[in-house]
Amino acid sequence: MPEPTTSASAVASQSGEDDHPRQRRVSIGIRELTKSKLLRNILTVVSGTAGAQMVAMAFMPIITRLYGPENYGLLGVFLGLVAMTVPVAALTYPVSIVLPSRDDEGRNLVKLSIILAIGVTALSAVLLHFFGGQMVALMGVEAITPFLMLLPLAMFCGAALETAQQWLIRKQRFKVTARVAVAHSIIHNIGRSTAGLIHASAAMLVITTALGPLLHAGMLFFGIRRDKTIGRKHPEDQPTEVSTILSVASRYSDFPIYRAPQMLINAVSQNLPTLVLAAYFGASAAGFFAICKQTLSMPTHLIGKSVADVYYPKLAKAIQAEQPITGMLLKAFIGLAAVGLVPFATVFFFGPWLFSFVFGSEWAMAGELARWLALSEYAVLISRPCTVAAPALRLQRRYLVIEVLSTVLRVSSLFIGALWIQDALGTVIAFAMASIFIYTSLIFIVLYEARKWHKRLTPRS
Repeated sequence: MPEPTTSASAVASQSGEDDHPRQRRVSIGIRELTKSKLLRNILTVVSGTAGAQMVAMAFMPIITRLYGPENYGLLGVFLGLVAMTVPVAALTYPVSIVLPSRDDEGRNLVKLSIILAIGVTALSAVLLHFFGGQMVALMGVEAITPFLMLLPLAMFCGAALETAQQWLIRKQRFKVTARVAVAHSIIHNIGRSTAGLIHASAAMLVITTALGPLLHAGMLFFGIRRDKTIGRKHPEDQPTEVSTILSVASRYSDFPIYRAPQMLINAVSQNLPTLVLAAYFGASAAGFFAICKQTLSMPTHLIGKSVADVYYPKLAKAIQAEQPITGMLLKAFIGLAAVGLVPFATVFFFGPWLFSFVFGSEWAMAGELARWLALSEYAVLISRPCTVAAPALRLQRRYLVIEVLSTVLRVSSLFIGALWIQDALGTVIAFAMASIFIYTSLIFIVLYEARKWHKRLTPRS
């Protein structure tokens, strides 16, 4: 009879479903994952950043052999000073561009960022003209004196680059940033290599590197202008007036008050090792550290920044909608920990051999430093989701306190190494251990704050 047959089929079907519920859920999960807009955005950014980093890595063996450790050390000192000054160029207002719900407010933050960058870099140029020599003498890095007036240019270009990137992140134009990243890396590294073949000197290396952010920012702004949907005003946008600019400056004042000092302090503590190594152990030691930092920060930049760029607006929207973000942060943390384990472990165990093989025998000491810096860069990588969650959770004030304490720890570790251990490798090991402790603590603090933030909202819902 038909009924029993149908019933038997149903039972068999149900039995089959019960036998494989996990496989079914996994299959559904994979299909949903492949359709996920978040995943597509992450893959787009990662592919662009990966392409840019692969190009840079391909040129690095050429550049290191052309210029050598001493010239690279002077470049490291210059880039360290640039990294210390860029955060204050626009007072970190570019970071807030992603947050407003209206595009006209985001555009006003873009204008505010550019205006501030012009003013701050002009003031910096005046100060460097009159007091730059005394400043580098005080730090013990007089060799960088001929390149001091390039600092204001690099500051402005860095601020303009950050502004363009944040606007594109806000508008979810990840393909533009990915394409520009690859094209810029090709053009910039060809330029640096060609300059080295013509005349391999510290001046040539520093000048061609300093022009990199200018080229990158220009290419991004060109991409914005070409995209009609993000490069033009919309009818509902309000006209920009001075009072409007001042209004958004006031509304997001926690960024210059708390975020800018935090980023400045972090940049100083992160780049101080190059200056300390140059002052106490010579330009070559600074060059070894600089090449390590550049090489090891590539996977951190490639994976961590790409994921952070996509997660930041997603976190901001989730917080605006009063949705929990702790689970999102934990997933990102675990994923980054798994992805970064193999490359950083490889450097830790085979660093000296790898650096000698890739960059030349004179860079073997850089491989010794890289073994320990790999551990600290791994900590930086896995903390990236928590780092971008801090401004979205409006933890600027607390984050500033954490950064001050972290800087004290980093600076103490550096001078313990330089003055007490009196060895470049010992100094780097002390710095790496301090950094591991700092970023591990940061992960726990932000996860705790995210959980506490959502608990406060629960009674309302």
